[in-house]
Amino acid sequence: MAGRTLADAQADYDAVRAAYLKAIEAESVGMGDRNIRRPRSQELYEQMMRLDAELKRLSRGGIRIRGGTPSS
Repeated sequence: MAGRTLADAQADYDAVRAAYLKAIEAESVGMGDRNIRRPRSQELYEQMMRLDAELKRLSRGGIRIRGGTPSS
């Protein structure tokens, strides 16, 4: 099985971002000058940030192995 591609990660990020924006709109509660994010939107935000980090890693060429022994 092949690993995740940049396109896979981008599609997941786009879907989670759309769900996050929809959740923010539906769940945002204003209290004076403060807005509170409810748990569902917070969970989506955290997932979006993990996917963003994965996108950045994949766009740089994936995981690098360091400190290995040189082959003879």
